[in-house]
Amino acid sequence: MKDLRTFMAECEKKLPQEFVRVTREVDPKYEITAIIKKLDLMGKYPMVLFENVKGYSTPVVCNTETSATKYGLALGIPPERVEDFYTEKEEEAIRLNKYPAKEIKKEEAPCRDVVLTGKKADMTRFPFITHHQNEAPYLTRAVGIVMDRKINAPHCSHYRFMVKKPHLGVTHITPGRHFWYIYNEYMERNEPLPIAFAIGLHPVWATAFQSRVSHPPSEFDIAGSLMGEPLEMVRCETSDVLVPARSEIIIEGVIPPGAREQEGPWGDFTKYHQVAMRHPVKITAITHRKNPIVHDMGAWPSKGMLMGRLPQHAFMNRKIKEAVPDVKKFKFIAAAGWWYGFIQLDKKHAGQPKQAILAAFANDIYLKYVICFDSDIDLDNGAQITWALATRVQADRDVMILPGILGTDLDLSAAQEAVVTKVGIDATAKPFRKDLPPVAVVPEDVMKRIDLKKYIPKPEDLV
Repeated sequence: MKDLRTFMAECEKKLPQEFVRVTREVDPKYEITAIIKKLDLMGKYPMVLFENVKGYSTPVVCNTETSATKYGLALGIPPERVEDFYTEKEEEAIRLNKYPAKEIKKEEAPCRDVVLTGKKADMTRFPFITHHQNEAPYLTRAVGIVMDRKINAPHCSHYRFMVKKPHLGVTHITPGRHFWYIYNEYMERNEPLPIAFAIGLHPVWATAFQSRVSHPPSEFDIAGSLMGEPLEMVRCETSDVLVPARSEIIIEGVIPPGAREQEGPWGDFTKYHQVAMRHPVKITAITHRKNPIVHDMGAWPSKGMLMGRLPQHAFMNRKIKEAVPDVKKFKFIAAAGWWYGFIQLDKKHAGQPKQAILAAFANDIYLKYVICFDSDIDLDNGAQITWALATRVQADRDVMILPGILGTDLDLSAAQEAVVTKVGIDATAKPFRKDLPPVAVVPEDVMKRIDLKKYIPKPEDLV
């Protein structure tokens, strides 16, 4: 059965250039983040295992899911197949659910090798990382798990988690997302909401837990489909919440009804230090494996989060194509922090671009700008994108400004929390592309015939 440990061992063996052990002592306050950030600034994203963390016997691992190469290894497929494979397996789980999650006995679950309750359930036992100046420690690779009582199924996703005191954390419930509705259902009954945070996950689980599928299947079932085997789950010590049995650490708690605690400052993907009154989590138990490993982001990668891209792209492509079947592709611009989305459309009707844009906004609250292009524009080619914006857009005709829409509550520019103005741009050709003059190209046979090195011996040495 695979888990974070088996993946680390496999990565060290098969991808030696993408795995590094740091044996020198590092401080979990700032130093781990600084090392990961310096690698990021060099364009390097190896998995890094910090074996000697100051004041702790527990190691910390970062950068587990920062390349398609590592994802391909985790899935057992070529890296170029990663995105298509994820989409295929998620759709298979929706249709067939061949590998539903499997509950196992508590004594069989490695994440329960050590069980701590009461005062022993102290989060300061672990080297949770302080990332930025003036911050508290934050869990950045923890998956929050709650039970949706309406459908009797677990729901999970990645939620940031502030370690405020040894027995008190604070999390962030995003308005309009699945967790928010579950939370409100408990609050309407004036009941505490049991929650668990799982730390130390196989990259494939972590990706699946970002899925946006309607339940059933659950995110745990998506993980089973991707792995080709059911994900083993176990009940918590102090609640009925189901958690991945081979996690490294489980933090159990409850969110009291109506309670608020100051959260932050924290530099989320917005890069701004933000402080707000958010949702406290009173810790009721901590369970963990023998010799656990803390799993952390380390630093926000400047190229964006690969982990979140796969399930989000699968979901958005499915939903937008339901509204406009001629859509070829939707793509988040992850390096821009999920604010931007691009659509590629084989336009058959003048009204389709705006319809596709509205479908995108309807299905993701984080999107603030969505641009729709023709199918001849490569969404990964900045030069083609700016060319289309320059030659196919007139602002008075093609720009939609949509005020008063539910958005992320992390947008500091909003006058009212989570109420934002969104912008859509129709960057498709007017008239239709087939009616435009042809684009100037060099004859293909000439391009193939010319061997540049016969004319310029070492073109790679030129600046």
